[in-house]
Amino acid sequence: MTKKVLIVQRVLTSYRFELLQELAPSLEQLDFVTSQGETQGTLKRYKPKKIKYKNIKILTLNAFRFGYSGDSRNTSLFFYPQVLKLLKNYDTVVLEGTTNLLNNILIVPYAKILGKKILWWDAGYSLDKRTLKRKIIDNVVKIFIQLTDVQLAYSTKAKKYMQTYMGATNCHLLLNTINTAYFESIQDEIQENIRNYKYNPENIKLLYVGAIEERKKIKELIDIVIQANREGKKFTLTVIGGGSHLNFLKQYVLENAVTCIDFTGPIYDKENLKKYYFNSDLFVLPGDGGLGLLQSLLYGLPAVCTAADGTEEDYIGKNLTLHKIKDFMNIDIAMLHKNFNYQSIFEKVNFKLYISKLENLY
Repeated sequence: MTKKVLIVQRVLTSYRFELLQELAPSLEQLDFVTSQGETQGTLKRYKPKKIKYKNIKILTLNAFRFGYSGDSRNTSLFFYPQVLKLLKNYDTVVLEGTTNLLNNILIVPYAKILGKKILWWDAGYSLDKRTLKRKIIDNVVKIFIQLTDVQLAYSTKAKKYMQTYMGATNCHLLLNTINTAYFESIQDEIQENIRNYKYNPENIKLLYVGAIEERKKIKELIDIVIQANREGKKFTLTVIGGGSHLNFLKQYVLENAVTCIDFTGPIYDKENLKKYYFNSDLFVLPGDGGLGLLQSLLYGLPAVCTAADGTEEDYIGKNLTLHKIKDFMNIDIAMLHKNFNYQSIFEKVNFKLYISKLENLY
């Protein structure tokens, strides 16, 4: 049985660490590799004040940072070849997939030579049309995936894509999820809030929580809300989060004298976030993402989105994956709440099930 596992991340995030740390009780050692990351936004490195288990270490490596314009997002690549020195100390290596390709090109062949078990963890590709750039990436990635032992897919769509285009032959679905222990602890509150929900068409409260970056298309959502209110609708929008696009959006709202948009800045404490979810009518994800949808559903708040990262069809289904973000105005929000099945969602993404599946694969 595997005793020492190394999880290699481009940048270690809080949601990823809080989930994967739960592997530690079944291991002798569980370590994480991360770069320094960025100062804000999606690629800000998580620095836990206290680590829950004694057999966990976070190994932060100096990295060369390269800007990268992807097919669905603008992001960064971090290259840290010194990770190779660590591999001999572990039985299994779990790799963040295509987004960490610069490092994986070195890690996979070397780990194979050392006889390590290799797990490749990937989101596949969620856009409807495969670009030439993506086809080239897939052909490069395929060479390295075929050297790995197990492939992990973030979504059903990702699994199909990895099997069809990326050479995955031993691929398993593990939804891109988060540690659900907190939500389990407030189940009674969530269920009570769902039962007591009252829809008020004179004050429809929209919510967005996540990174404030251009690829998230929050400005597009703001423009739709502004126009809808000019036409007699009654929308307000609360935007929670921080990032490179926040100051621009604040200034944009200020210059246009808009009063129906509220920016709170980042809120990381789940108890503080709870009141916003409990007092909203609908979570709207206008651009790239996926975890925001899941967190909303776990708080008991229905969610809609345009095509996101592929997980949306597993979480909310195709009917709530909108062609255009403005289509959320045509949704019967009261009926959406009435048909909301919280228990089935929670059972599908319970972190205990997730960890159990992953333990059987490493």
